[in-house]
Amino acid sequence: MPWLRPLSYSINLLANWQVKLCGALIVVTGIAMTIIILLQVFFRFVIYAPFPWSEEIARFIMIWMAMFGSVIAFRRGRHIGVRFVVERLPVGVYDRFIAPVVQLTTISFLALLAWQGWQLAYRSRFQVSPAFDLPMIYPYLAVPVGMTMMVLDVLGDFLHDRCPTPAGSTANIATSSLVDLDTIAACAREEQENGTADTAETTKSGANS
Repeated sequence: MPWLRPLSYSINLLANWQVKLCGALIVVTGIAMTIIILLQVFFRFVIYAPFPWSEEIARFIMIWMAMFGSVIAFRRGRHIGVRFVVERLPVGVYDRFIAPVVQLTTISFLALLAWQGWQLAYRSRFQVSPAFDLPMIYPYLAVPVGMTMMVLDVLGDFLHDRCPTPAGSTANIATSSLVDLDTIAACAREEQENGTADTAETTKSGANS
């Protein structure tokens, strides 16, 4: 299919761009939330005139930050995964048979959450928050927006597995976790060997003395 490669490249390029955008938004929203909380602490315990809306706004910002962080984690394969079965599969079985099913199931589930989230946000467009009178559509939009971005992440991963492109990500959730485990185990073995060698050298030096 000649159209699959440019589609895979475009989707993955867009997914990479949105990860950068989410990273920047996390920095901005994190700074904003920190400033709001610090001002709330100062006005409440120093001036004794707290803002009635600061905790509410900080809570809404945290919801958006969680969605942005989940998008980045999906792209980098950093979400928690159950590796018990994957570790015991023959080489190549997961990539050929299990991964496509997992990816398509994940896309379907995220798309369902996005659709239900859009409906909830639309129904809440006239509802306002109790402290700040902010239309509740804005905090509720975090779920459908975040889920839609995650769909793009998983779709890019799925297309990249079928048709690799330079813009694709190799951070598959299960396989990247296995690589991390192997790396951690190798580092632990190396540290243990170095520690054993240092102990033996110290013991030998003490005996010679």
